Amino acid sequence: MLKYLLFAMGLLPVMAHAQAFPSLGSSRTSCESLWVERNQILNVAGYCFDTALGQAVFDNADCTPGQPALPETALNRIARLQQVEERRACEVNTGVGQITVNGRYGPLRFGAGGLTLGRWLGALQKLDVFPRDTGRARSCTVTGLSAGGFLALRSGPDVRYPQIGQMLNGERVVSSSACMGRWCFADTVQNGNRVERRNGWFHVRWCQP
Repeated sequence: MLKYLLFAMGLLPVMAHAQAFPSLGSSRTSCESLWVERNQILNVAGYCFDTALGQAVFDNADCTPGQPALPETALNRIARLQQVEERRACEVNTGVGQITVNGRYGPLRFGAGGLTLGRWLGALQKLDVFPRDTGRARSCTVTGLSAGGFLALRSGPDVRYPQIGQMLNGERVVSSSACMGRWCFADTVQNGNRVERRNGWFHVRWCQP
């Protein structure tokens, strides 16, 4: 349902026109990155994937049965991507459960044991470094901040990456991603009984088990 709402609100034409996938950190286009970008347009529109690779990379949990009605900007973008794929004679194996793209910060693995794009829908345009899912949830509580202070959520595991969110004392963070040094990735943040999907990298100094 979330994908459909974003699509209905007019975000899909913007994403399609802005070449959404390279913003994930892809250093150059490849057959794999072209495939992911083209199918991410369908994913945001609520398309239900039937191939093994499509189901592994994209989250079918909130897809809408049937063919999604795509705006002209999205259709044009898909057509341009398909033309490039044809010129390069791309043949992506959709019978497997994982695809790897060479990113600006190293390989990005999507699918089984890697990233599922449906999970990161709200963070696609913000993250510079993507986490690696471990499948094991851990949690910690933000503590030790000064009055009025906050713990920054950043687009990558370093203070040089831009801030994309924040957390406050007492908020409980849940992560199922691998940490990089002293930096971990927030999947969700709980404040009282309210659980929010706030994604970003944070320093563990201010978050205790």
